[in-house]
Amino acid sequence: MTEKTKGIVLTAFPYNDRTTFVHIYTEQWGKQTFKVSLAKGRRSSVTRSMLAPLSLLDLVADYNEKADIHRFSEAETVLSTYDITLTDVAKAAQCFYLAELVDRTVREEESNPRLWEFLVRGLQLLAMAQEGQANFHLVFTARLSYLLGFRVNLESWQEGSWFDVKEGVFSPSPVSHAYYLAPESAAWLWRLLRTDFSELDSLRLSREQRNILLDMMLAYLRIHMPEMGEMKSVDVLKEIFA
Repeated sequence: MTEKTKGIVLTAFPYNDRTTFVHIYTEQWGKQTFKVSLAKGRRSSVTRSMLAPLSLLDLVADYNEKADIHRFSEAETVLSTYDITLTDVAKAAQCFYLAELVDRTVREEESNPRLWEFLVRGLQLLAMAQEGQANFHLVFTARLSYLLGFRVNLESWQEGSWFDVKEGVFSPSPVSHAYYLAPESAAWLWRLLRTDFSELDSLRLSREQRNILLDMMLAYLRIHMPEMGEMKSVDVLKEIFA
């Protein structure tokens, strides 16, 4: 059945010079895999630049709910990250990280309006972000975790609290296992989890603090989603914001 939908490009897997498989998070059907033909010249309506991570596309797709792989016959760019990835190294690193994060954590193959609206808003804000840009991926990761159902109990925090990564709670006493944040880092986490995109510049984090918080949030997700695996884009992201 041919239908129209919008989609956000996550990860592309080149098969050969003319064929690429792409994970796309769609407005209508959640996360789906598409087989894309990249013919040269005017014969192709899809170019490699359109498949840059986090690009937002209008799609006319041949969708079959019983199939694992779909095709789209038409594609038009709504918001491209291609130029961003060429001209802004920091935003390029964040685009690759955020796209990989969504690809590794989102499994549902059905419409999720709240998640879709969050992803579109995040993409638009990243494209415009200036102040506090170095913290954007931290706030995005925290907000995405909430939407995936992994919410930290913020009410359990008090001055001097430790953070138990396994349980997702703040503790008044030291944690007995290896997955924890000491009080200083736990306080930064509490501030981060209460920060919206509009308040990015209010987070004054050092390189070390950013890395600690990012590693902790990814560890927290992996505890709940072991299949997530290790993120390939993290080391580049850390280096860019060193």
